[in-house]
This record gives sequence, C-alpha cells and structure tokens, in this order.
Amino acid sequence: MRVPAIILILCAPLLAISSPLFAQTKAGSTKSGSSGDLTGVWYPSSVNTFTLIWTDAQGQRINSLPLTPWGEEKFSANHPIGGEYTALNSNDPNIGCLPPGVPNVYIHAYPVEFLQVPGRTIMFFEYGHFVRQIFTDGREHVKDANPTWMGDSIGKWEGDTLVVDSTGFNDKTWLDVAGHPHSEAMHMVERMRRVDHDTLTIDITIDDPQAYSTPLKTQRKYILKPGWNIMEYICEDNQVAFNTFEKQVGTQGTKATEAAAESGSSQSIVGDWKGTIHLADARSLPAAASFSAASTAIIAVSDASVPMKYEFQKLTVSTGGTITGITADGIDFLGKLSQDGKQITGDIILPSGTGHKISMTRP
Repeated sequence: MRVPAIILILCAPLLAISSPLFAQTKAGSTKSGSSGDLTGVWYPSSVNTFTLIWTDAQGQRINSLPLTPWGEEKFSANHPIGGEYTALNSNDPNIGCLPPGVPNVYIHAYPVEFLQVPGRTIMFFEYGHFVRQIFTDGREHVKDANPTWMGDSIGKWEGDTLVVDSTGFNDKTWLDVAGHPHSEAMHMVERMRRVDHDTLTIDITIDDPQAYSTPLKTQRKYILKPGWNIMEYICEDNQVAFNTFEKQVGTQGTKATEAAAESGSSQSIVGDWKGTIHLADARSLPAAASFSAASTAIIAVSDASVPMKYEFQKLTVSTGGTITGITADGIDFLGKLSQDGKQITGDIILPSGTGHKISMTRP
C-alpha cells in the first residue's frame, strides 16, 4: 500500500501564476491523426532516476556540457545541494516549492499519470501535483506569450509515438540537479512511446543556442503501475517558522559547515539506533543507524534485499537538538533529537531535492 507523500521544504512562499492567455487559446482547425495509448500511472525506472545522462546528437555521452559564455555565467551562479551547500543554503528552485520545469520534473521519484482526451494528452505529476497539457488538436504554439515554468506544449502522433514540441519556458528552472541552466530560447522535442505494455520511454532533445553550443539528448524510462493512483503531495510554505528556527540554531546566513561547527557536538546521540525509513517511492522499511563519537554516522536499511547505506560526515547536534550531516557525494541529513534524547526524526535529502524520512529510537 502506498502512503501519501508529504514534503516539508524550506521555502519561500509559492507564487501561483495563472495564464489566461493559454486558457483562452483557440484550437487550430487541423486535427491530429490516429493516436497511441499512453494512459495509466507510470513510475520512473531509469537506472539514473535522480540524474540525467546527457548525450550528443550521435548518442555519445557528454560528461561536461558544452556551455556558452552566457550558460557558464548562469551555471556558476547556481548552487546545487552538495559540498558546502545543503537544503538550508542551496538556491535550487525545487527547494523553494517552485515548479521544476521540464525535463527537471522527470528526475523525482514520484509517479505520473497520463490522461488522454480528444485534442489533449495530460500529464498529472504526483510531485507537486503539477499538470502539463500537451495539445494534440493541431494548434500552433501561443504567439508572444509570457514565458512559463512548464512551457507551451503541442503534440502530434507518429504511429504509436507522441512527438511533443515545447517552447515558451522561463529561465528560472534548472535542467537537472547539477544546476545546468537554460534560457527562454530553449526548444525541446520529446518522443513518448510505449515500447511494450508495461514500459514507456521518453526521448528528449533540447536545443538552446543561448546556453549550449550544441543540442543535448537524454532519455527517461517508466514502468506501468496498475492499480496505483496519484496521491496527495504537500510542499508546505513554512518560511516564517523556519526563519525563527534558523536564528535559534545559528545557521542563518552562514555556510552549513560553519554553522555545524558552531552549534554543538555529536556526543548526545552516540550509539546504535533502530527504526523505520520511509523511502521516496512510498515504501517503508526497517532501518538501523550507528552514530560515532568521531562525528560520523551510518544509516542503513536492515532489509538485505534493499542495499542502501548512507555514511554521513561532519555530524553535529545543536543545543536545541538539531542534527546535521552530509555524505561525500552531497546527500544531507537534517534531523531532530527529542527532548528526552530517545528519538530521532528527520530527512535524508538527496541531491535531487527529494528524499527519505526516518524515525529512530534507542534500542
């Protein structure tokens, strides 16, 4: 049984922006031809669920994206989670409860439902409950429209493949968790195809000459989840309360590593703990943790069939019971020690901005 996803993000207020222009756009007179069937709830199954593997037009992997000078400037100003940046001081738009844009919306471990009605294919994402409309009624792109987070998408069927052409993006989202930018000139083409009954692939091509010197390609893969529904997801605006919290633990306006060094020691949680980890994909599994006097910790899933282990460094506990730590590859732990010192609750925050919740007690 799946449980609702409730995410508390350290965020600025979410601005709801409507676009009457889109709602009032009249469909074109040309109708699309026969269509395939993408309907159903689909769950990401890419090996690299939380990242994108980029290739060039020939399919050769690109390890360093070909940024233009404009792209380099934007990229250097972005601070993804990892190293000295955590959810407290990263400027990743996802942390602020803002729409992720496309293709960033594909790198979160939440399902998406495809709905097909005459003239439209609708993608309903569990992550943020974002809705993306792909118009298949023959209309053209909206002319001179204000840029939006998810862009303007039109599609046509080529056999069983839905070819989606998207423009009209703003430049406020990142392509991926690494902080790669894009401009308002980004043009994206996706080829969505059900390769068999239970498998969906989305081949993505991005052309953004303002940010990149050559086009970029990547792919996402999904598996069908019969019987699943899109469940509740909450990105809570708790900025006012968190400002007070930051002041109490002394982290406001400082790097995470500096704040941790000033806030206390790890002695109060040294030892072994047991409890439950609630994974981003809605599974709940038994977990164990070991906190050492050397300011390190290991949190692992107890189920041998799920090899998952996190080794946290620079672990600290503030006088107020706030626990922070980070792995070598930029995964953060943000927890809270109960007043009686017998329970730890918190979040393991992945570089994508999604993560796992954990609750542990001393044996």
